[in-house]
Amino acid sequence: MKHIFDIDIATEYGVNSAIIFENIYFWIEKNKANKMNYHNGKYWTFNSIDAFEVLFPYLTRKQIRVAIDKLLDSGLLEKGCYNQMAYDHTLWYTIT
Repeated sequence: MKHIFDIDIATEYGVNSAIIFENIYFWIEKNKANKMNYHNGKYWTFNSIDAFEVLFPYLTRKQIRVAIDKLLDSGLLEKGCYNQMAYDHTLWYTIT
């Protein structure tokens, strides 16, 4: 699998954040095209840290968390929880 990223985001927030941002952006665009995962006026995607670890085996859990936190803190991402089961705490993400 090839991983790509935006150099402006990488310069501002780091390569790890840029890689994860690109993945989230891809899935949001796919969901938008398929009219899926639409909540509160936005299209969303979801993933657990475990799933991100599988997608990005070269990143540690901590690197993934830090990268996502940078994107959230910067306002590039927003998080939500739209799971159907109350015990499911998988986070959902959208681009702002």
